[in-house]
This record gives sequence, C-alpha cells and structure tokens, in this order.
Amino acid sequence: MIDFKQPTARIIVAIALGLAAPAIARAQTAPAAAETNQAGDAAAKGACDVSREYVKVISAGNYDAVGGLFADDAVYMGPDGKTRHGSKEIGEFYKQFLGAYKPQIRAVSFIQQDRDCIMELENKSKKSGEYVLTAIDHFTVDSQGKVAKFIVYVRPGNASQREMNAALAKVH
Repeated sequence: MIDFKQPTARIIVAIALGLAAPAIARAQTAPAAAETNQAGDAAAKGACDVSREYVKVISAGNYDAVGGLFADDAVYMGPDGKTRHGSKEIGEFYKQFLGAYKPQIRAVSFIQQDRDCIMELENKSKKSGEYVLTAIDHFTVDSQGKVAKFIVYVRPGNASQREMNAALAKVH
C-alpha cells in the first residue's frame, strides 16, 4: 500500500500519471528555471498563482468567483468525466458542485513549468475530520493569467471521493 502522506509517494504518483516527468527533467537540467519563468511572460511567472487563488476562493466559500479564474475559451475536464467550455459554463458548474460539496481544501504541493502548474489537493473528510489526498489538478494558464485548460485527477477509493460523487450527482 502506498503511504500518500510521504512526499516521495506523491511524486511517484505524479510521475506515474505522466504529470511530473517534464518538470523534474527540466529542474535537473536547468537549475535557473525559476529565473527563466520570472523573466518570461505574466502567465509563465504566475502559472501556480492562479492555482493558489483557486484554493483561496474555494476555501473562502466564494464559489461564484471560481468561473472568473477561467478564460472565456477555457476547457475544463472535471471529476465527473465531463468536459466544459468557457468561464461561464465552468463557473456555473462550480457554483452548483461546490455548493453541494462544500469542500475544505488545502494545497499540498505545486510543480510549475512555463504555463503549467500541477497541484496536489487535500480535503477535510466530513466523517473523520482529517485531511486526505483528494486530487491532482493540472492547470494551463494563458498569456492573460487565466486558466486555459484544467484537468482534475481524483484519487479513487477514499471518503472524499464518495462525498464528491454525491455532490456531483446533484449537478444538472
């Protein structure tokens, strides 16, 4: 059994999902990657900034504001397996879903490369009160600093997934 509380285990899972390999390779070959990102465009500099804002907005219960983080032509592949397009449709989904789910999330780690940010999330279980690893989110940010593409990978088989599925069943 994998102990997801260990950072090494989380990195292995990210690599297995094919998410971390490019960032790790770049970090090993380009120690000045952070400097390169800071010298790049606003989106590259802030790829994980919008991810942090996403957590902040959701944690504050400001579900109406989530859609504003997305570009007008954004593509969102959510935990229900459905693809949604545009900030308006994505925002409406989040308003309904988060209103039913009411998560208590926190970011565990970030991996940034250029316009991409991989973020691990934990959610506080309504049953146990403990935080459990819930998802790995992959954000791609456009030149305006908005989310252009977003994919959610949900960790299967835990209480948070069951709570999430119950909330998704209430979304129209």
